[in-house]
Amino acid sequence: MTYRVGTDIGGTCTDSAVMDDDGRVYIGKALTSYPDFSEGIFASLRDATSGMDVDLDGLVRETELFLHATSVGENALFERDGAETALLTTSGFEGTLHATRGGYGRYSGLPFEVAKDAIRSDKVDPLIPDDRIAGIDERVFRTETVADLDEAAVLEAVETFVEGGVEAVAACFLWSFAEPSHERRVQELLAERYPELYVSVSHEVSPTPGEYERTSTTVLNSYLGPATETYLTNLEAALDDLGFEGSLLLMFSHGGLVTGADAVERPVGLIESGPVGGLLGSRFVADRRGESNVISTDMGGTTFKVGVISDGRLEYAEEPMVGRHHYQFPKRDIHSIAVAGGSVVSLDPDTNVPQVGPESAGSDPGPVCYGNGGERVTVTDVDLVQGYFQPDYFLGGDEEMSPEAAREAFEAQIAEPLGKDVHQAAADIYQLTTSMITDLIRETTVEKGIDPRRFTLSSIGGAAGMHAASYARALDIPEVLVPYTASVNSALGLLSTDVTHEFSTVETLHPPFDPDDINAAFEDLTTTAEEKLADEGFAPEETTIERNVNLRYQRQVHELLTPVETDGPLDEADVEALVDRFERLYEDRYGEGSAFKEGGIEITGFRVRGIGPLETPALYERDLAGTDPSDARVGYEQMHFAAADGLVEAPLYDFETLAPGNVVAGPAVVLTPVTTIVVNPGDEARLDRYRNVRIDIETGGAA
Repeated sequence: MTYRVGTDIGGTCTDSAVMDDDGRVYIGKALTSYPDFSEGIFASLRDATSGMDVDLDGLVRETELFLHATSVGENALFERDGAETALLTTSGFEGTLHATRGGYGRYSGLPFEVAKDAIRSDKVDPLIPDDRIAGIDERVFRTETVADLDEAAVLEAVETFVEGGVEAVAACFLWSFAEPSHERRVQELLAERYPELYVSVSHEVSPTPGEYERTSTTVLNSYLGPATETYLTNLEAALDDLGFEGSLLLMFSHGGLVTGADAVERPVGLIESGPVGGLLGSRFVADRRGESNVISTDMGGTTFKVGVISDGRLEYAEEPMVGRHHYQFPKRDIHSIAVAGGSVVSLDPDTNVPQVGPESAGSDPGPVCYGNGGERVTVTDVDLVQGYFQPDYFLGGDEEMSPEAAREAFEAQIAEPLGKDVHQAAADIYQLTTSMITDLIRETTVEKGIDPRRFTLSSIGGAAGMHAASYARALDIPEVLVPYTASVNSALGLLSTDVTHEFSTVETLHPPFDPDDINAAFEDLTTTAEEKLADEGFAPEETTIERNVNLRYQRQVHELLTPVETDGPLDEADVEALVDRFERLYEDRYGEGSAFKEGGIEITGFRVRGIGPLETPALYERDLAGTDPSDARVGYEQMHFAAADGLVEAPLYDFETLAPGNVVAGPAVVLTPVTTIVVNPGDEARLDRYRNVRIDIETGGAA
């Protein structure tokens, strides 16, 4: 038996999913370990092997693919612990990074209550101070060199930077996305003189127009590069010590896997790779059930994230941002708010109004109920007070909890100051959390012309199961799907995707479009993608090439990435179909009747996605049993349900004992080793052949 392993490092927990040749999936979970993330990785894998006929060493030795998503980049950024980085840019544009987007940069990425306050809002602190930015004489206009690169100035500036302790250099010249020769020369000069430096150049990291976004992306890449290289080197060494002889691949935010060398070269692609893995995992599970319209909601310990899968298609984010730093890299569209299990619950000191987040208790010390020294009440503590969270099942019963401490803290910090009964106060906080989540889902769906009532809601993340049925009901979504891998779904997503590389070019074409011009633009990108995949061992007949075009109405700023749905060279009919497809996507995004072909449409760029398949085994199916779940009932508990107007005695079911086909009628709670699933009064949950839980929601109550 051989295995493929997916591991994802989150802010609170590190998750693992192991798949064998027969499609059986084994899951593991452990608290994320700081600063040595490998401890948490191997602890979660050891947890997964508890249900297998192999120990950790044997698993690693027999693993062919070790697939990994990591938050090492975000951690380095948020803790301001990245490399000492310097920037080389075109003379006269030294202030680009600090200017951001002018006024917009002052409030972009801030919570609304802060963004609206002119006193409290401000631009994000740049990653590079003024004295580590050098303007270099050079100038290119489009593809024409106007002024040669001042090579002596490059070397002089970098010498000063190195003397000051700089470890990494980012180079971003004004027109390098169209003519990169000057950036290439910088690479050559620094490789010769300072081979120890980590160097990023914008035409490789982000070959796009827009000097601020491109500069920010290149700086981020250099800032994260050395830490990423050290991290992956240490991880590879730890795997080698356990006898690993397979391939280590990393998840990128575009939804595909890359080699460790690619990840070191472009670590900016690792940002939010875990959440993207969760989105892919939701699609993988839904595909097996024949569902192509899915709203994936991920509630872990730090943030709540939502992504939409429409007709099996995942959208790209228009303006990716991390820690308020804009960047340009192909990233799947996921929206988030700081509401999750670890979110701190507090009262506004001026108004006494309850607040949830944005501060998080994380995993250390974590919620009060974890018993690790946490003193501030969190959403997880609220769920425990509600009666949903059962201490004996916390992380499969392997970790102790402090339920009384949580109840006492909630009463002292929240209930008493509000003058409310403990259970009613907890119910109010639970409803506030639901409202905040519902608002984000509406923003992501309804405000973009998507009717959530036509979708299945996927509930993933360790905390989502306790809330999903409530926010689905508020939106009149008829079905919630809680995957067997719910709290480790990002790790499952890694097992379901392929080796992927994306290449793009900027080129503006005006109508009438000549198919030969479009084909010529795609030809070079396609050749590059095919050669890259061939170097990695994929035969040409195995690979898939997906082609997309950036289109927009003339004089508009934002483009829509529009897929080419034909193979081979395009003819005039294909080009016409492409334009029609753009207009349909435009109306889907901005509303019926918003398309206006007479305004003129232009092409602004081309993107190719090359895919090398990894042939994921089909998920193992189990036989269906009867509908009666009574054999899995393990007791009753007093719980608070809004739909029941108060406390009710509801049954508890052990997920491990439930059989496929069993039906659980609400109110009830299903206890799994890695999450808790709340079934509200009027709802009905059913276990399917893959051990996913499907909850049929009593709809009609949406506000």
